Amino acid sequence: MPTHLIETVRVIDGNTPLWPLHLARIERGCAALGRAFPTLVPPHGGPDRVCRYEITGDGVKVSERDVGPIRPVRLMTARTKHQAYPYKTTDRNCFNAAGLEANEARMDDAILVTAEGWIAEGTIWSLCWWEMGILCGPPLDLGILPGVGRARVIELRRHMVERKVTRRALTGVSVFLVNAARGVVEVETWDGERVPRSRDTVALAQRFFA
Repeated sequence: MPTHLIETVRVIDGNTPLWPLHLARIERGCAALGRAFPTLVPPHGGPDRVCRYEITGDGVKVSERDVGPIRPVRLMTARTKHQAYPYKTTDRNCFNAAGLEANEARMDDAILVTAEGWIAEGTIWSLCWWEMGILCGPPLDLGILPGVGRARVIELRRHMVERKVTRRALTGVSVFLVNAARGVVEVETWDGERVPRSRDTVALAQRFFA
């Protein structure tokens, strides 16, 4: 099947506060994949929801779904290795496999690691963490998705330190997850170990859609 670009947009209080960030990513993806940049109209009004845009060779398909739970997440480390995913497309084989692992283990999500052992991203989330109050995350050159949620927290904090880290290096570190649909979400446990909470994470969550 052909690869299509996809974009998931949160509608909250009838508005789409992250729409410019979504458009910028769609434009980059279209340019990279040689697709025409479509004319898109932001959703508005109605209940809080997530609108999914799929950009195909024949046009744009739009569907809607509920936001989903916004509660601290129980993570595991996936056995499935991360594959480069620099653009948000329907080619999600490694994420689908890791998601099945999480379901079988009765976890909320799984974090994928590169073949070299570097922490990459979740199946639907960007992973971030705090080091002495400094926002950190995996570098984009690992082939991770430049998430809209990640871009938003960088806007709010004005800077992110990109670091290649192993799973062991994040043991006992205050990590959190972010995506454009659910915003900033705390991590309850990772591989069965309790994750420390951070007031910085709570503050980001409160400001995310403002």
